[in-house]
Amino acid sequence: MQKKVICILLLLLLLGGIAVAERKVFITAETTRYLKDDIIRFEGGVEIRYEDMFVTALTGEFDSEEEELLLKENVEATQDKNRIKSPEMWMNLDEEHIIFRGGRVESLFYFQQEEEGEEVPVEMWSDTLEIWQQRGEMLAKGDVKAYYDDMDMEADEVLIEEEKDLLTATGNVYVLRDDGSWFRAEKVEYNMEDGTFVAYRMESEFELRENP
Repeated sequence: MQKKVICILLLLLLLGGIAVAERKVFITAETTRYLKDDIIRFEGGVEIRYEDMFVTALTGEFDSEEEELLLKENVEATQDKNRIKSPEMWMNLDEEHIIFRGGRVESLFYFQQEEEGEEVPVEMWSDTLEIWQQRGEMLAKGDVKAYYDDMDMEADEVLIEEEKDLLTATGNVYVLRDDGSWFRAEKVEYNMEDGTFVAYRMESEFELRENP
């Protein structure tokens, strides 16, 4: 059995900058190749730890000059209870900008509701998922399907702003509630903390309850 090679990348040494010194990327792989033009390639059983994020993949490549990390094949990223599965992941370490792409992206995130005080999961599927960690924002694009609390949602794009507890769906939005009611809209703003929403240019269908 081939012994794994463990690389500890100190970005200070690779880039010659002081601001990056406190950030370390720990990478484990079966094979590590140091190529020209500051490229490091990882093959087989790739495991990466960056701050509180843990990522696994089959292959990967790190460009130390551009501070870009590219992972491919069976990519799975976890951060606390949050989880993302994707064919490919690209990340700029300096900007903490991440893009999951290359096919259907499956993601699971947890948000806390104010009234119940419980963490409620958001399950989502999309063609791409873009994350800006410093801003606490994520944008899902392409045939987006999401399930949250008591509703199924479909849209062209879904933007989640963590600090605002706001989910904004745009483009061919369709929402189906567990009670059978549904509506279509061009845009929906959903407050994930208190469960309220605003729909723009909406058409809907719901059943009126008869008085006893």
